[in-house]
Amino acid sequence: MILRELAQRLQLDKPLGYALLSRVWQGISGPITIALIIRYLTGDEKGIYYAIGPVIGVQAFFELGLLNVLISHAGHANAAFLLEQKEGQEPASEWSHGSSAAGRMGELIRASRRWFGVASVLFCLFVLVFGWYTFSQSDAQVDWHLPLLVIAPLAALTVYFSPSLAILEGAGERELIYRFRFYQGVCGSLAVWLALALGLGVWAVVVATLVQTAWSGYLALYHRRSFFRQFVGVSGDHGFSWMRDVLPLQWRVAAIGIAFHLATQFLVIVILVFHTAVESGRLGMTMTITTSLQMFALAWVQTKYPLISAMHGENDREGAGTLWRRTTVVSTGLLCLGFTGFTVGLLVLPLFGRGWETEFVLPWQVVLLGVGCVANHLVAIQAFYVLARGANPLVVASLIGLLTTAVAVWIGGYYWSTTGVVGAFTIGITGVMLPLHSWAYYRFRLANR
Repeated sequence: MILRELAQRLQLDKPLGYALLSRVWQGISGPITIALIIRYLTGDEKGIYYAIGPVIGVQAFFELGLLNVLISHAGHANAAFLLEQKEGQEPASEWSHGSSAAGRMGELIRASRRWFGVASVLFCLFVLVFGWYTFSQSDAQVDWHLPLLVIAPLAALTVYFSPSLAILEGAGERELIYRFRFYQGVCGSLAVWLALALGLGVWAVVVATLVQTAWSGYLALYHRRSFFRQFVGVSGDHGFSWMRDVLPLQWRVAAIGIAFHLATQFLVIVILVFHTAVESGRLGMTMTITTSLQMFALAWVQTKYPLISAMHGENDREGAGTLWRRTTVVSTGLLCLGFTGFTVGLLVLPLFGRGWETEFVLPWQVVLLGVGCVANHLVAIQAFYVLARGANPLVVASLIGLLTTAVAVWIGGYYWSTTGVVGAFTIGITGVMLPLHSWAYYRFRLANR
């Protein structure tokens, strides 16, 4: 009874439960993965292992911020369909081909698949060129060539499947999506452990990508194929246009997404290119944990985002605002608690006398990084709320803050290595990005009461 009341107070539902379960699994599996990496990978292999992630992460340049836009539009289409049901225009059990909401959803699916089909091919080619150039500039004595050739098309397939998952999430399949992501995370961890134990080296990250791609393909092509099939051939007067309704919002989100990637995801690559693979591996090891902490906190936000979009689609602004404020307090508190625990953990590691502390950056650098991550989390919360309203993101404030941070990170990393990239990231996000974005967000809320 107590647990049930606590869940209700914290707005826990099944999708959020699966999302948090995924983060709990990350908290359990993360130390095991790190221990295996320390045990089985050399210093140079660690540098390449952690640099492959940011290389693949350039998919943000090709998704162009579309996934969150798709979730929002699918959520609005689903809300419109439910409204049609209430008015007695549609059967209660399934989408009707005569429904304007069904027509909107069908066009959304067709257009997104065309877009991501092209984007996935371009992404694959870019990863090969960018990865080849980046790793060639490093001092790592690792055979990375064949793993890169294999991982690029696998990651491209994941990009191709991603809009289907976003539409499912927006259309009310939140529990399914987060349950499968939990399965995906567990299987991925087990596969990486096996690959590392077998001595496959950097191929472990290829195995992880293979697992992710397989789960995404299974969900989009097989498990929920019936959902997409019902929209084949659905057209009619649905009042929806990709060029009019999606593209203007998409490009604004895309510009922010690209700038965000440049400012936050290249820290390890900067160290790899300008300094040593061993240093980049140390930063990468640290950011594995800090990124998990951020994802854990953001999971609380992301699982509520489709609900907020649906509430705004039903004009329930008061309910949306109340839920968002609770989400903000809980998620930010979790992030602060996580960074505190990580810092304390690093301070006590020397007591074990195993030298594990040398695998991470210094504790004070983690504190500095944590300040920037909390500021970045607050910006993300504001951005999600604006997008859930179906409004244009706060482009000018976001671009100024993120591009300033990106330039600072590259300059700081070039001259001052790890301290430079961490310090520049925190100064840029906390001193420039957060104040500008908060002011723009405040003005948006005043104008849209």
